[in-house]
Amino acid sequence: MRRSPPILMLAAGLALATPTIVTAQTTPQDTQDPGAAPRVRFTDAQRHTIYQSVSRTQKNHAAPTGFRVSVGATLPAGVDLAPMPDTLVTLMPEAKPFSVAMIERQVVLVEPESRRVALVITSEE
Repeated sequence: MRRSPPILMLAAGLALATPTIVTAQTTPQDTQDPGAAPRVRFTDAQRHTIYQSVSRTQKNHAAPTGFRVSVGATLPAGVDLAPMPDTLVTLMPEAKPFSVAMIERQVVLVEPESRRVALVITSEE
């Protein structure tokens, strides 16, 4: 009979002794996997330009009840999306696939087909 090396037995014992982490119950929007959100990267200057352009052209909306704006969240159907402004697409072609909304003074870039939030830009950026 072959014996397990002591290091493996120690590792198995530690794995069994590790405490289980319990998380608080969250709303469906909070349980979205941010890793599943479309990946989008813009420089600080690009983010500032997007915020300035969209905040001037889009009406600011209150967040729907129970919805928290965050990357990876699914935007509720009641929130209207606008296409990315042509001037921004000309400056940043990588922004073309996204739609935009202004919620709680935050510019939200959204993947239109899935309505998943890809990027949230605030005025402080």
